[in-house]
Amino acid sequence: MKLRVNFQTIFTVRILGSITDYGKQFRAVFKLFVLFLREENLLGKKTVGIDGSKFRAVNSKKNNFNEKKIKKHMAYIENKAVEYMQELDRMDTEENNTKEKFIRKQDIKKKLKQLKERKLNYEEIQKQVERSEDGQVSATDAESKALIINKNIVEVSYNAQTAVDDKNNLLVHYEATNKNDAKALHKAAAAAKEILQAETLTILADKGYHNGEQLAKCEKENITTVVAFREQPAVKHLDKKYLVENFHYNKKADTYTCSQGHTMKTNGNWYKKNHRSEKRKTGGTTEVKHYKTPHCKNCPVLNQCTKNTGGRGRVIERSKHQDAVDRNNHRVKTRRELYNRRQTICEHPFGTIKRAWGYTYTLLKGLKKVDGEMGIIFTCYNLRRTISIMGVEKLLKKLKKWKPDYKNALKSRGKNILFSKMLENPV
Repeated sequence: MKLRVNFQTIFTVRILGSITDYGKQFRAVFKLFVLFLREENLLGKKTVGIDGSKFRAVNSKKNNFNEKKIKKHMAYIENKAVEYMQELDRMDTEENNTKEKFIRKQDIKKKLKQLKERKLNYEEIQKQVERSEDGQVSATDAESKALIINKNIVEVSYNAQTAVDDKNNLLVHYEATNKNDAKALHKAAAAAKEILQAETLTILADKGYHNGEQLAKCEKENITTVVAFREQPAVKHLDKKYLVENFHYNKKADTYTCSQGHTMKTNGNWYKKNHRSEKRKTGGTTEVKHYKTPHCKNCPVLNQCTKNTGGRGRVIERSKHQDAVDRNNHRVKTRRELYNRRQTICEHPFGTIKRAWGYTYTLLKGLKKVDGEMGIIFTCYNLRRTISIMGVEKLLKKLKKWKPDYKNALKSRGKNILFSKMLENPV
């Protein structure tokens, strides 16, 4: 018997989803199935790959606005209005008043009115952009954002964060977001560690997740990170030996030694370094210490070491989280074989869902609804993957016998009706 979802169910979930909050129910189903996988020893509970993938939103790039795009539209409107006004002036100076000229004048006046309305609309959108946190506004789905897909390719989309256990490439955590990966590592790693009930956990992630604050938070919770880092780019005015990575840091003395053997000291104060982009309204602040030496003034290689030749000389900044960053980077260098497994772990779910199943976009609007839809698709992936591992009959037998502790499993959320019905009446 082929099962079909009733149209009323689809309506309830898609249209009334934000009111009834079915997303929580789907998340509960997902979590309970992960607990089942854990009890069946299908999860390794030692190594997890974290990755994000973009799913296109119900909002075209045309209906996503930032300051640059609005200025472009406003400039077009101004230029077009000037053209129309000049044409009207030219027709007023001409003596012949034909019917065609009268019709053209009326048409131009109509278009000028439309341009004025469009200008007012863009002015209102510009105010929204100025008030927004990230300098952009989506007109169709307000919570969707323009996110980088690959290099210079941008799509208005949602970013699904996932944590994948390495033993059988099964998902243990997911979350729909509308931000990039920079500040997503700790939340996903902590959620995976909690549901796996692991004392320690090793996390593999790509360079998009490399963030000192996030790495330090993971360390505090016994989560070992192996997150790729960006190689320090070449600096035109600096020889490689003058890059900060080649200056020796003495942790005990809290000093650096430069290439000429001079000791660079700090006054111990923390300074806030702003990474916020006024253009994009993104980024944040990092606390850093400054290290310098008076020997810079008379150093024979000062011009090769820094551009700051007339001031304080060379100044090195050290982040508050640099120790955690250094330990992570060392693991990436020394445990390359482990890190190289990341792609095979993380890409299995997304390869199946996006390439094999063709699920590359969402038809729902808003984070709540999209998160619920992700809950359905990721639960389906885990279910299908489990069938591939143990077969349909064996899975059904185990599900019938399984008696989960709903209350403790969902932390006092109560018994999950959707999941309990699925167990009572398996297909």
